[in-house]
Amino acid sequence: MAMPVLPLLLLPLAVAVSDTVPNFNVEPSCRGGLTNPGDNARYQQCLKEEADAKATLAAGWSKYPAADRESCGATARMGTPSYVEMLTCLQMDADLRKMKYKPK
Repeated sequence: MAMPVLPLLLLPLAVAVSDTVPNFNVEPSCRGGLTNPGDNARYQQCLKEEADAKATLAAGWSKYPAADRESCGATARMGTPSYVEMLTCLQMDADLRKMKYKPK
């Protein structure tokens, strides 16, 4: 009898995870194949783009459906994680919702 209660106890933990923007280490993504990333202007620009994308995600996080946040989060974690990739995914999902399906 105690077994069915366990999933109910864990449910708030699952919900809480999708309520905040995940924390990614974006340095490997920005570093790429650079030999001296600290001195490279592209590396610094990439870090700025990732920080800007994270701030945009944080500002509008609650407007994205939980299912989109979860699926785009999983996509953004493939390879090296990226906030830019996650934001793009969420924006594309939102745009798809706005489009109306018109069968031929």
